[in-house]
Amino acid sequence: MIHMLRWNQIKKKRGSFLREKLFWFGMIIVVISWVGNYLYFQSKQLEQPVFLDHYYETYLQEDNYLTFYYLINKQDPTQINYALIDGLEAYPISNDGFWNGASNTPKFEQEFSHQYLKSVRLQLPKYDLPIEEGSEDVWSFEEITFAFSDGEMVTTDIGNVNVYGRLPNSDVFESRVSSSNNQHRSDNSMVAIKPATVEAITIPFSEEISQDVLVKVNTDQEKFNELEAMNQGGHPPDWFEEERDIDWENVSGVSIDEDIFPFELKKDDWLTLSMKFNPNRKNYFEFGVEINGKTAEGEPFRRKASIIDHPYLTQQAVNEIIAEKVGGVTNE
Repeated sequence: MIHMLRWNQIKKKRGSFLREKLFWFGMIIVVISWVGNYLYFQSKQLEQPVFLDHYYETYLQEDNYLTFYYLINKQDPTQINYALIDGLEAYPISNDGFWNGASNTPKFEQEFSHQYLKSVRLQLPKYDLPIEEGSEDVWSFEEITFAFSDGEMVTTDIGNVNVYGRLPNSDVFESRVSSSNNQHRSDNSMVAIKPATVEAITIPFSEEISQDVLVKVNTDQEKFNELEAMNQGGHPPDWFEEERDIDWENVSGVSIDEDIFPFELKKDDWLTLSMKFNPNRKNYFEFGVEINGKTAEGEPFRRKASIIDHPYLTQQAVNEIIAEKVGGVTNE
């Protein structure tokens, strides 16, 4: 009997020891897992916000606004207080893009695994800018210093911005029809109100973005005369809607990279620019495709066909942006 009692006590001690051993083993696994998750999380955090590339043109006017986009850690609550551009202070009109859901949630343009894409809209100080309104002056910058609400100053490349003293739109053309869609396509149709010779059609910032913008020019007068009905409140011809959805290779017109210049336009002739933007790019476009030439009297003219096209980023694109801008591991 005594022997049996001792045997049961030994078994209980062994069981207790085994349970304690399993408990501490489990705790060690939990700690290792927590440390691993923490180190993984920290490896995906940005040391400072990462600004994307922007290719912008704007013109000196009463209210000059430019919007810049950046990636910031989700846990980072800071906002941009102001920016320094060539030593000039520019203040934000809005800080973080759109509201998302309830009022206590952060504002952002897009959400990713570890970062938000946010935006800041800056108002340029018109009367302090180093250009005169109405002049041919151009002020360009590629770098901005952003002052955040926690005191951090981030000096970064933002792409390329040109601010012109005046809008270079001549009286040679009159805009008639323009359209765009969410497939990164845009069309701009205009009519010559006087005889002219088009000598060149060019894309600004061509060294940086020439592979991301394709332009075709079309002067098929018989076809585009059908668009006149739209100015009288009529419906567009069937081909007008269909052409917006067909493959780029089948869009009417000739690439501006072909040997098509110069070409002449008579009074009331149509000219249409069809544009396609790389849907996988990671930069922001707000500029004008430029038409240069001379009137029948030999007067030079310059016309801008304005476009606005922004990317919709994927997680893979964000990973690539971070790798390009700061190096290191991807942010999956």
